Parts: sequence; structure tokens; C-alpha cells
Amino acid sequence: MSSRPRTVRFRVTLASTVIVAGALTVAGVMLVNVLRTSQIRSIDTALELRTTDIEALVATSDGLTTLSVEDDEDGFVQIVDMSGTVLASSRNVEGEPSFVTTLVDRTLSMRVASLDTDEFRVHVHRTGGDEPVFIIVGTNLENVARLLRTVWGALVIGLPLLVLLMGGMIWSVIRRALQPVEAIRSEVADIGGGDLHRRVPEPATHDEIGRLAVTMNAMLDRLEASNVAQARFVSDASHELRTPISVIRHELEVALLSDDDTLLREVAGEVLDEDLRMQRLVDDLLFLARREGRGGAAAERTRALVDLDDIALTEAHRVHSTHTIDTSHVSAGQVRGDADQLGRVVRNLLDNALRHARSRVQISVSSDGGEVVLHVDDDGDGVAEHNRERIFERFGRADESRGRDFGGSGLGLAIVAGLVEEHGATVEVGASPLGGARFTVTLPDARD
Repeated sequence: MSSRPRTVRFRVTLASTVIVAGALTVAGVMLVNVLRTSQIRSIDTALELRTTDIEALVATSDGLTTLSVEDDEDGFVQIVDMSGTVLASSRNVEGEPSFVTTLVDRTLSMRVASLDTDEFRVHVHRTGGDEPVFIIVGTNLENVARLLRTVWGALVIGLPLLVLLMGGMIWSVIRRALQPVEAIRSEVADIGGGDLHRRVPEPATHDEIGRLAVTMNAMLDRLEASNVAQARFVSDASHELRTPISVIRHELEVALLSDDDTLLREVAGEVLDEDLRMQRLVDDLLFLARREGRGGAAAERTRALVDLDDIALTEAHRVHSTHTIDTSHVSAGQVRGDADQLGRVVRNLLDNALRHARSRVQISVSSDGGEVVLHVDDDGDGVAEHNRERIFERFGRADESRGRDFGGSGLGLAIVAGLVEEHGATVEVGASPLGGARFTVTLPDARD
């Protein structure tokens, strides 16, 4: 298999040079043809003028026998009667028969073997009057042939030189144009997994290469952010799993040192609680991984009309808690989305509120101005303003010291934020009229 040139510079230069060479060749051929046509037209005009002069001479002569036609070193003259007999001629063709056998008014190119090997341009003209004759005037095309040979010689020598010059210029221009691309490629090739903070050089121009550099840097920004998030995610997940594993290990070690059945039952209960905590954490991690893997496509396919008020009441009745759950402010609200995912949103918000409430949680649904608004309020300590964005991040908590005491994994609100975003909605946290935190989800009303 033959190797093919791989560099863009070589391929573009070669293609451009071939195109330029083809264009110049066509232009050269056209130039020669135009030049020949122009020369022939000039000669035809001169022949017509000479024919007119000879016709005037014939008209004023006493007889053709006394007609004298001066020699022309580049051509000839013949005067022929209607039967084809030569009546008079220039001295260089005396005694020659008529060079034109078909006597009609016309202009043609032909060879006259008795005069020259070059081609002649011949003009035939019939005179008027009672005794018309044909005047045949010809001139050779030696000068035209010489001119064309000179032009062809110049083109044969000049065109290759011009093509080489153009090829060199194209090579140089493309090399300079691709220098930023090579700089980008070299930088990207040197960037390893631990060097995601590096960026490719951005040229000052705002052309395609400049936009490519900007796009590459934006991609590196996303990769760096993803890498940092992944590292933090693994660290946080390891930290969260370490606690229940340590508790389980401690309880089992205590149980192994005791024969008390009551203590063994207590240990079994503690181990079960910690196992359930790990299961919830693993389930939430799997849910987030699967949602990110499908990019929200599943939610798009399963969207239908959903009564958000029914979901809110169902989730509120499902909960078994010593706290009061007020649903008196739930009114009709219909949205378009995935019922299971919206149910998970309400469930996670209720679980979060119940973990932090002192005694009361309130859930409300209302429709206003083309939007359906879900509020989940609690009478706990609320969320400080500087933590209101952070709590929607994975393993983000408003108060790290109480996270495990309340059994939260730090993923519930991150799941809420992701599912709400998939539905084209928004979620935010603020101060509640009950004194704690208010989580507000705003979705488009399906009835508008």
C-alpha cells in the first residue's frame, strides 16, 4: 500500500497548485486562440482593403492585358474570369493556374505549394458590371505563426515558473495560518490527566482557528471541573460509607464479646439501621449515575400530564412521622412530566424537611400565572444564605455537624435539583413563614 501525504499543509498546497496550474494552462490556451483570431481578423481586413483597391484598378484599366500588379513578397494576386482562366496575376505567381477552384465570394485559409510551406489566408471577391471577374488576394501567415510560436514558448517556460512560485507562496501562507493549530495540538498532546489546569494558546484573530482555541479551552474547563467533581465525589462517597461501615464493625465487635441476648438484639437493630443507610446512599449514587448517563432522555420519552397535587398528597400520607404534616394548602396543579420522578422530588423534599423540622412541616401546591408552584416548609433552623446554593450539590449540607445525626446522605437535594432541571423547572430555598426553610419548585402549567 502506497503511503499518502498526511499533512494538511501538503494536501492543500498540492490541490491549490494543481488548480492554479490548470487555470493558468486554460488561460494560456485561450490567450493564444484569442491572439490568433485577432491576427487573422486584421489580415482579413487588409485583404479586403487590397481587394477594393485592385477592383478600382480593374475598373479604370483599358484592358486586363495592360494591367500591372505589383509583386508582394508575403502574398499574391490573381484575376480570374468566370470560366476559371487566369487573366492577370502578380509576378511571383505568373503562369500558375487559379489557386481557388470554387469561385465564390469567401475568405479561407489554404496552402499554396508553389509559393511557401506556410499557410496562406486567401480572399475571393467577385466584381460587378457586365463582365464580372474574380479577384483572388492572398497573404501568408508566417508572421502570425512566428508570433504564436513566441507566445507558446513564453508560456511553456513561464507557466511552470509561475506555478512553482504560486506553490511556494501557498505553502508559506498555509504554514503561517496553521501555526496556531500546531501550537494547540502540541499543547493538547502535553496535557495529561493531572494537567487539566493548562490551556491552549488563543490567537488574537477571531477566525475559525481562534474559535477552535476558545472551544478547546471551554472543553478543558469542563473536563477540569468534571475531574475535580469526580475526585470530590469519590472522596465524599468514601467518607460517607466509612461511617456506617465503622459503626457496623464496632457493633459486631461488641456483640462478639457478649452473650446477652438483649444486647445482641440491640446490636442487630443498630447494624440494620446502618445497613439501610448504606443502601439508601448506594441507591442514590446509582440513581445519579444512571440519570447522568442517559442525559435526561428517559424523562423526555415518558412525559405526560401529571396532577402534582395528587403526588403531594400521596407522598404526605405515605410518611410516618411524629411531626405534623399540614396539607391544607394543596390545591389543583397539573404539569407535564414523569410521575415517578416528580414523586421522588416531593419525597426527597419532605424527607429533608422532616429531618430538620422541630414539630411541623407544611406542603402546598398552587397555580398562578401559567406556573405551578410547590412549597415545602419546615419550622427548623432554616438555611443560611451563604449555604443556599451549596446544599443542592452532592454531599452538600447546611450544617456538617448534624448531617449524620439526621440520617441524610447529602444526595437527596442534588437528586431534586437534577430532576427539576430535566423538567424545565427551577428549585430554590429561602426563609419559611414557619421560621425554618422553604423549598420552592416552579414548573410550567400544563393547562396553559
